[in-house]
Amino acid sequence: MPELPEVRVVAKSLKNAILNKTIIDIDIINTKFIKEIDSFTFKKAIINQKIIDITNRGKFLLFFLSNNNIILSHLRMEGKYATIKKGNFPKHTYLVFKLDNDESLCYSDSRMFGTFHLRNIDNYNKILPLSKLAKIPAETNLNELHFKLLKKNIAIKTALLDQSLVVGLGNIYVNEALWASKINPNRKAKNISKEELKNILDNSTRIMDESTILGGSTISSYQSLNFQEGSYQNFLKVHNKEGGKCLKCDNLIIKIKVNGRGTYYCSYCQK
Repeated sequence: MPELPEVRVVAKSLKNAILNKTIIDIDIINTKFIKEIDSFTFKKAIINQKIIDITNRGKFLLFFLSNNNIILSHLRMEGKYATIKKGNFPKHTYLVFKLDNDESLCYSDSRMFGTFHLRNIDNYNKILPLSKLAKIPAETNLNELHFKLLKKNIAIKTALLDQSLVVGLGNIYVNEALWASKINPNRKAKNISKEELKNILDNSTRIMDESTILGGSTISSYQSLNFQEGSYQNFLKVHNKEGGKCLKCDNLIIKIKVNGRGTYYCSYCQK
């Protein structure tokens, strides 16, 4: 699943490509992606509206329209966007936004887990799904998060994946941040000191900023707009490195499961 860096890259690429374009029509090939409302209502709310901004809130993409409506798009596992002038649409295309520059913005999704919600500028942050989200590591209040973790009798990795506690981290960057912070992913969240938590947040911010600059991590199938791959996977220190040497101590990286998630760490460095 694309994590914060990947979604940031997609948002920036989309903004560069289609900002100030008008949606003149939309083909909804499979209505399952449209949540809460019927496809006719969704279509009516966005046709003939200009795209005036594109950004992200955590792992959600936000398309701001000229009538104060907002399209929330979550890529989930395999969602991808492409701009097509003419010719065949990408395989597994299920939504086609026709633009006033003779291009179409295609949404494809081989796993069909992606979602689209329609929101208004007045309430989009006040109702689900955005209302449950915390803040990204760089904006997180250390004292508040530490107080919440004191009540969590779960692994620190599991806590960091909880988007209601901290936003944007997924499996890749939690593994990387915990290695950089020398924290065992199985440590109880309630036993993490404030200083250790600060290191985790600082390393999370640094790592995800570095990944964003390099286009994110293309490990299995992630691609940003028009199938561009990232390169940060070439700089990962621990994720997917089972059996390799830890860059800090030369001991072997091992793989375990933490709450069902594949977890890579150094048992010597990470305590």
